[in-house]
Amino acid sequence: MNLLKRLSYHHIFLLIGLVFGLKMVFVNPPWQANDEDRHFYNAYNLSEGHLGPQAQNDSCGFVLPVNLVATVIQFQSIKFNEKTKLNLSVIENIKENELNKEKTMFWITPSGKLQPFPYIPAALMIKMGSFFKSSPVWLGWWARIGSLLAYLLIVTLAIKKLPHFKPLLMLIALSPMALYQGTSVSYDTLSFAFLFLFFALIIAYYYQTEKISFKQIMLLFLVALAQRFSKDGYFLMFFSFAFIPINKFENKKLFFGTFALMLVASFLPSQLWSMYLNSMKLPPEMPLQNDYLFSSSKSIEYHLQQPVEAIRLIVLNILSQGKDWIHGSLGRFGYSYTFLPITIVSIYLLVIIFSVLTEETEQKLSMRFRLPVLGLALLNCLAIIVSLFLIITPVGGHYLHGLQGRYFTPLLPFLFVLLFYLPKPIIQASWMRWAVPIFISIVLWYTLQFINETFYYPV
Repeated sequence: MNLLKRLSYHHIFLLIGLVFGLKMVFVNPPWQANDEDRHFYNAYNLSEGHLGPQAQNDSCGFVLPVNLVATVIQFQSIKFNEKTKLNLSVIENIKENELNKEKTMFWITPSGKLQPFPYIPAALMIKMGSFFKSSPVWLGWWARIGSLLAYLLIVTLAIKKLPHFKPLLMLIALSPMALYQGTSVSYDTLSFAFLFLFFALIIAYYYQTEKISFKQIMLLFLVALAQRFSKDGYFLMFFSFAFIPINKFENKKLFFGTFALMLVASFLPSQLWSMYLNSMKLPPEMPLQNDYLFSSSKSIEYHLQQPVEAIRLIVLNILSQGKDWIHGSLGRFGYSYTFLPITIVSIYLLVIIFSVLTEETEQKLSMRFRLPVLGLALLNCLAIIVSLFLIITPVGGHYLHGLQGRYFTPLLPFLFVLLFYLPKPIIQASWMRWAVPIFISIVLWYTLQFINETFYYPV
C-alpha cells in the first residue's frame, strides 16, 4: 500500500498495463481479435517498406510469404464453445517454424487500402523482433507487443496530463475490452489511445489557470490529426474544445482558429491518403460480400424514400442491440463471439461511476461544458450507428449486423465524466487510490483466466 501511495497514477497504469498486457499478448490465440488477420497483413506489408497495396491482375492486395498466410488461416474466425477450442500443442508445434520469404503469393484483401499510420508500431516491432524469432506466429506476437507499447505510452501521457479523473481514465483504458484491443494488431489501438489523450488535454485545458496558448492548441491539433490518421468515426469529438469558455483562450482569434484546425484534422488525413491511392492507379476494391448489394449511396437513396421507416428501424436496432453494445464496450473477445459475464461488466460499470462520485476537484466543471460535450458524445454514438446502418447493412436490409461495442469504447471517458461528475464528491474515499489498481488487477486476472478457459482445451 505504501508503494501505491508513492507511485503516480500514470506509473501504476503503466505497470499494470505491462504486466497484464504482455500476458494477454500470448494468452489470446494468434490472430483472434476482430479482423486481426487483415490488420496484421497491413502491418507486415508496411514492415517490408510498402506504404500501400500493390496491384496484380486487376486486383489489389499484398505480396506475402505463402507460409505466413497459411499459418494465419489456421486460426481464423473460430467460434469457440465447449466443443471447439484450441490445443496449446498446436501453437507449440508451429511457433518455431521459420518464415520462408522466398516463396510468396499475391493475397487479395479488402483492407489493403487502409491508411498505414496505425500500423507503424506493429510494423516496427515486426522488423525488430524478426532478428530474434521470425516465425509467422512470433511475427504476430511481435506486432502485438509493438501495438501494446504504443498504446501504453500514449495513455500513460494522457493520465499524466489529466488534472482530475485519473482513476476514471485508468479504469476505462485498462478495461478488458480496451486492453484486448491495445494488445492486438488493429487500427483501434492508436485510435483509442489518441482519443483518450485528446480527452485528457481538453479536461486539462479547462482546469488550467493560465490562458490556453497557441502551442497547446497545436498539440491538440496534432493529437486529433494522429487519431484521424488512425481511424474514422470520431472527429465530432475534436470539437469538444468549443465548450471550454472562450475567456480561457489567449484571444478570440485563437479560439476561432482552433475550429479551422479541427476541420483540417477531420478531413485532411483521408483526403491526403485518397490522393496518394489515386496516384497509384489501383484497381477498385473487391466487395466484402457478393451475395447482397452493399452500397452506401444506394442505401441512402433507398431510406430517403421512406425516412420515417428508416428512423424506426434505427431505433429498433438500438433497443434490440443496445445492451450488447454496452456489454461489448467493456468485454467481448475473439471474433465478437465471446462476452465476459454480464455480472463482471455490470460491476465494472458501477466501479467507474463510483470512481467519479469520489473525485474531489478545486473547481466546478460547468454544466455549460458538461452537457454540450455529453450531447456531442451521444451524437457521435448515433453517427456511428447510422453510418454503419448505411454502410454494412445490405440495401433494403433492416437488421444492423456487425456493429460492435468496442466502437464506443473510446467515447466512454466523455460520457462518464459528463454524466456523473458533481461539484463535490458524494463519497469521501481516500482508499480509492489503492482500491482502483487492485480492482483492475483482479478483473484483468479473471479476464485472462476466462480467455484461457474459453479458447483452449485443458492441458
